[in-house]
Amino acid sequence: MDIWHILAKPILTGLIIFGVGWLSMTIRKRRVARTEAAAPAPVEDRSQAVLRQAQQFDAERDELASRGQDALAKARAAVDSWQELAQLRPGRFQSELQAASARFDELSRSARPA
Repeated sequence: MDIWHILAKPILTGLIIFGVGWLSMTIRKRRVARTEAAAPAPVEDRSQAVLRQAQQFDAERDELASRGQDALAKARAAVDSWQELAQLRPGRFQSELQAASARFDELSRSARPA
């Protein structure tokens, strides 16, 4: 009878510790999932939206220009977006603004009748 106590006691203790640990982790995971589900969605920064818009205007301008269509409006919109970004984030997006301005100038010169 003593041998059963010697063998069963550590096994039962291990099972209890494992069960309590598993239960604790399950409860914690559910609590974290509930908290994350109740958290508000992250709000997009204005500069992120303007950056995406500027990149889209650049792509549309290049696509229209490659097809030989009038891309002046998209080029102007791209310049405006890059200017706004340069104001929102001083010291950044200067090369993009210069490139968009150069492309706008190039398109406006080519759009004028010779």
